[in-house]
Amino acid sequence: MEDVIYIPLEDVEVIEGYKENISDHFEEIPDIADSILRGAKQAFSKIEEMLYSAPAFINAVKAAVPEEALQAVMTDEQKAQVAKGALKLMTKKDGTLMANLVNPETNKSVEE
Repeated sequence: MEDVIYIPLEDVEVIEGYKENISDHFEEIPDIADSILRGAKQAFSKIEEMLYSAPAFINAVKAAVPEEALQAVMTDEQKAQVAKGALKLMTKKDGTLMANLVNPETNKSVEE
């Protein structure tokens, strides 16, 4: 189980005014910290890019996951015929599936 870190609201310092440049948040930066600052700038830039692309990624995942699922109940014989291609599920002209089995040679609906 993960430990939860709780920080009380009174211990949170709210900094007014967003500054795009990280170095603007510090009054003095020693020369030795320049490489760390450059690394931080690159890391924050990557995080910013990911945040901008996150909504598009989430929408793509939502679009790929169907909102509804169809289930067909078939006999073992019908399943075997579908598997070998002797029967197929009927589709409408727009490509959506219908709950009818069809002989692919005659395109006629097959009764149980």
